[in-house]
Amino acid sequence: MSLVKRFVIICFSASIFFSVVLGLLITSSLEQNMIRRSEELTATFIIREVNRYFTTYDFNTPKIDQDYEDFQKRTNRIIHSADIERVKIWDKRKKIIWSDEKQLIGQVFLDNLDLNRALTGETVSKISDLKKKEHQLERKFNKLLELYVPISFGLSQDVDAVFEIYRNLDPLFRDIFKQKWSTWIILILGFGVLFLTLLGIVVNASRRIESQNKEIKMSEKRYRSLVQSAKDGIISIDKSGKVILFNEAAEHMFRYTSGEVIGHSLEMLMPERFREKYQVASSRLFKKGNATVIGKTIELEGLRKDGGIFPLELSLSTPGITDNVIVTAIIRDITERKVMQEHLLKSEMHKCISTIAGSIGHEINNLACSLIGYAELLQQELQNEELALECAEVFSTQSQRLKLHADNLLELSKPRKVERKAINVNQLLNKITKLLLSSGLLKLYKIIKRFSDDVPTVLGDENLLEQVISNLEINSAHAMGTQGVLTLSTGVSKNDSNYVEMTIKDTGHGIAEDKRHQIFLPFYTTKEKGKGTGLGMYIVKEIIDQHKGYIQLDSKVGIGTTITIGLPLI
Repeated sequence: MSLVKRFVIICFSASIFFSVVLGLLITSSLEQNMIRRSEELTATFIIREVNRYFTTYDFNTPKIDQDYEDFQKRTNRIIHSADIERVKIWDKRKKIIWSDEKQLIGQVFLDNLDLNRALTGETVSKISDLKKKEHQLERKFNKLLELYVPISFGLSQDVDAVFEIYRNLDPLFRDIFKQKWSTWIILILGFGVLFLTLLGIVVNASRRIESQNKEIKMSEKRYRSLVQSAKDGIISIDKSGKVILFNEAAEHMFRYTSGEVIGHSLEMLMPERFREKYQVASSRLFKKGNATVIGKTIELEGLRKDGGIFPLELSLSTPGITDNVIVTAIIRDITERKVMQEHLLKSEMHKCISTIAGSIGHEINNLACSLIGYAELLQQELQNEELALECAEVFSTQSQRLKLHADNLLELSKPRKVERKAINVNQLLNKITKLLLSSGLLKLYKIIKRFSDDVPTVLGDENLLEQVISNLEINSAHAMGTQGVLTLSTGVSKNDSNYVEMTIKDTGHGIAEDKRHQIFLPFYTTKEKGKGTGLGMYIVKEIIDQHKGYIQLDSKVGIGTTITIGLPLI
């Protein structure tokens, strides 16, 4: 049954029910209000007219003969003016002192409860059923409005007499019937208009819903077509971990049909070693709402139906962590990518080895040629002491350079564990500088030392930090050429008192601004080919990072370069 038909049946039935109930309530209230209003008007009219035509002395004794006729004349004015059928007048002793039926005059009815209430000052009214003894003469009427009106004269609150009047209700009920009929017509028309208005709204809404349903169905159809035609595998699971969507790409990837997977746990698609981690992660996602993996791409392994394991790339998404959450995984087989990456890695390794071999080969070849040349010269003039001293200095200088290259290669091939101990940076700088001076590497330069006397000790590996200072001072020597000034400074950092700084400043050729960001990259050098390996500054940066320190470079072309090393205090 359509929405409109259901609405018509329900709304029409409800309209009839509520209109009848509301109509009965309104018409009943209307009838009561009209009768009450009639009672009030009649009582007010009687009190006003009695005070106008009678006095308190008129109600002392029953009226007979001439008094009866006189009372009748005055009473007829009230009866004809108020459409009253019958009148009885009672005194305070519950005796009828006048009535339009003479035989009732002088009679006493002590059991009249309505009269007793009226004698207390209360106006009593009701639609009489004419069953009382004193009603035997009124029973020719169908129903009358019986009204007991207490009469008081002057300022006294005492009741002097009670007028019992009977008013024919036929005219009043005719008015009430007209009012009820008008009310029913208004209610029926009102509910009819309301029903038609709601029907129009429902019909319009039904058309929109049908149109939206068509759009939703078309959207679902497009979505399913998109999911099934996607090149990546798409798998969705509910909060219980059961698979609810498994597209064609996933079927091809895992070698399962969708019927074999849907309704089963996702664990069947993963190797054994991943299942425990998956259970922990899914529990954290569905029960605790911790969705740290949502929106991230991670690499895992998948398990095919035939038992084969393959690498995959996984990306998770979900509309939100709710009771009805659905998690969707986009899966890509990256087997080919891994093979290509492996080939690329091997190629890069070969290239890296070739670069290292080339740069180190050129450097060692130059050093070896220098050593061989001086060795041959020394063999020819063994008795020349001055030449012997010069050759010894060259041998020491070139040996220091060879040792530095060897240390850099060892650090690059297998970085050793940092063995920290307390170190005084002043002593460390003095030691290395003195060693390089004795070897002849720094003999051409003026050395200025600006060491802080109260510099705190740092925690570091002495051998590695010696390698750092050697690399930096030898680089400064190469940059300055045949002359220059090398300034060495130490002190507590002005920016952070938890660090001690060593500064090595030279007056060399400097480094261009566009090349500074490459200084710490491996195999990058600003020296001529065959005069540098490109490993020194890279090794320096690695060692300082191992010490949780920092390195800063400031250089200006033609002025020089300043390197600042920051090391944490103990």
